[in-house]
Amino acid sequence: MEESLQSELESSFKNTRKFLKFIGLGLVFLYLCSGIYSISSNEIGVLQRFGRVLDEDVRPGIHFALPWPIDKINRVPVKEVKRIFIDDFYEQGKNAELFYRFTGLSSNCQTGDNNIVTINCVLQYTIARPRDYLFNIDRIDIALRSMATNTLVHCLATLSVDEILTYGKKQIENNVKSYLQQQLDSLQSGINISFVELKDVRPPSIIQHYFDDVINAKIDKRKMISKAESYQNEKLPAANAQATRLLQQAKGYKNKTVAEAEGETKRFLAQLNEYKKNPQITKQRLYLEFINRIYPQLEKKIVVDAKTINLRLMQSDK
Repeated sequence: MEESLQSELESSFKNTRKFLKFIGLGLVFLYLCSGIYSISSNEIGVLQRFGRVLDEDVRPGIHFALPWPIDKINRVPVKEVKRIFIDDFYEQGKNAELFYRFTGLSSNCQTGDNNIVTINCVLQYTIARPRDYLFNIDRIDIALRSMATNTLVHCLATLSVDEILTYGKKQIENNVKSYLQQQLDSLQSGINISFVELKDVRPPSIIQHYFDDVINAKIDKRKMISKAESYQNEKLPAANAQATRLLQQAKGYKNKTVAEAEGETKRFLAQLNEYKKNPQITKQRLYLEFINRIYPQLEKKIVVDAKTINLRLMQSDK
């Protein structure tokens, strides 16, 4: 009886050991299978082994790593465009409202000419270097917001309120993007600022209507200047063409007059030479040419002989 009981116990223990061995092998298998992981198409993986980065560029697909706690995989969405709203200086912003609750003060930005504006800004960024993004800066969203607000204050402090409210918005966006990217690169944050947009820039609501009047006046001024420049551009070509035409006419008249004068001079000099050679004949020829030119123009003609003329001359002398 005792021998049969002992044999049953040994058989039971043997089966139990087999079962536990099977369970152990299964657990080991499951443990090893837990090292299989996948990276999606919009992600890059960063593989760590005991905290040290083993591979910082794990491409999309199925991969294997040693199970936890030996290896750890961080999935970084490098193709995802992240957005952050900078409303710390906006009257209707949550952060500005929170600041007002704690301090009782309105949160506004000061311009370069000592005016104040309320501004709302949107940043878009992507992760360019996953390793730097994961390990170089702690709580990146808070750090990015802090740097963005400081950069915004710096940019607005270099411009006048007229520039900010009218034609300087694009310049502010470019400056904020450039300065902020420089700061992030110096910290090796792994972030790339892709887009900066000023959603709303305006004076505080209590003085909004005064600024509206000034802005409208500035816009009207620019419209009038643009209209005047258009009128100038329209009239200048015609005026230049007329001036050119008048100059050409003047040059033509000059050339004609000079040519006529030179011709008259040559003709006079030629007559003078002939006169010096034979004065009497030249006088007679000039007289006949004068008569031929004047005679047809006379309306009344009286013909007398030379004797009558001499008699009349003698009587008039007495």
